[in-house]
Amino acid sequence: MFHEKEDLEKAFNKELFVIKNDLYYQQIDLNKNGKKELLRVDISYIPHSTLSGDTYSLRKTNDGRLVGFIADAMGKGLSAAMSAMAITRFLNYFFDELEEEEGFVFDVWINKTLKFLQKNLFDEEIMSIVLVEYDIHASVVKYASCGMPAFFIISEKGEVQSIRSNNPPLSIFTDTVRVDTLPSISIAKMLCYSDGLSESLIRGGKLYASCLKEDFIDSICVKDFRDKVSARIGKGDDDLTYIYIQKLEISKDFKVLRVPSTYEAIDEALQTVANYLRADHVDSKTSSQIMLTFSELLLNALEHGSFGVDKARKNYLIEQNLFDDEMMRLEKLYCSKKIKIVYGIIPSGKRELFEATISDQGDGFDTMVLKNIVINAEKFNGRGFVIIRKLLDHFYFNKKGNAITIQKFITPVLEL
Repeated sequence: MFHEKEDLEKAFNKELFVIKNDLYYQQIDLNKNGKKELLRVDISYIPHSTLSGDTYSLRKTNDGRLVGFIADAMGKGLSAAMSAMAITRFLNYFFDELEEEEGFVFDVWINKTLKFLQKNLFDEEIMSIVLVEYDIHASVVKYASCGMPAFFIISEKGEVQSIRSNNPPLSIFTDTVRVDTLPSISIAKMLCYSDGLSESLIRGGKLYASCLKEDFIDSICVKDFRDKVSARIGKGDDDLTYIYIQKLEISKDFKVLRVPSTYEAIDEALQTVANYLRADHVDSKTSSQIMLTFSELLLNALEHGSFGVDKARKNYLIEQNLFDDEMMRLEKLYCSKKIKIVYGIIPSGKRELFEATISDQGDGFDTMVLKNIVINAEKFNGRGFVIIRKLLDHFYFNKKGNAITIQKFITPVLEL
């Protein structure tokens, strides 16, 4: 029994490894007509059992387009999981191959997918899948949705579109796949999902599809949407997979601090933020969680960013009892470097969200290492990230890894 459980865990970790996400805990900085915008792409993948028929991947092309898919293999158990892993492996392999050759072409990717499935599905098998290419600079969406639920797009003007499936599910008998292009639209939010989300039951025996669009429209961020989903359907009745995309501007009402790289200045900044939270009557527990996070992040920005001290060197200095003296020396050298803090509270009318971005002038780090939080959480040695993840509702890094945006709700989850 023990070995069987261990084998299932290994199989699930293999599923997570095969899945690719080029944007783990990362947001994309955009410039639109001189205005800075942030693009956030979050994925929720909650299999109902260890072996899942749901799968996905999210890729970013060399020229900045986002390409992703969600697939739902027919059936349950080992057969569905094998089909899901096979299509994921192929789609990611061929994406990389196109990028290495002449650049990614959406229509070629889809045609190759169809040929692959024609040779690898049983006669009675079907595969539901939605494949999307989002040109984030031109705001153009191309898609092929094969037997999947309608996905939603909300424009910056608040207009809501439901994009229905434009193909039946794929099988060995499918000859062609239709690809459609949506007219250029300035997207504020987008949601793609598998039917495990829309067909789970809520109280009263209705399908969640009856209020899914409403919850998506009302959500202020992905964590708010996740809370709504959890309140409605709990763990759901099937695999739950969805991709939540949000584009937004930084609030003009946010406060800005430019902090010199000294320990004293860090302490003063912490006091300024604490006073802000107190003035807004944030409860003591939430305030202490935010301040613990701020303390951790500002010290990281100071020591790793401004001073350039990596983890191995810091450990060595502490072991040799040289840390304090070295920090004092580096403080004199680099005190002119600035740490920027932008922070404020976003009122949504229903729940208030505290958000802050801390950026330094250091070299950053490769944010793809954060994939290990998802695949091997127990072996991940980024203690600071694990603490932050527990204290916060969500966080994002920039591509360089020298800026982090944190989110914490300061009001409780609403009853639905």
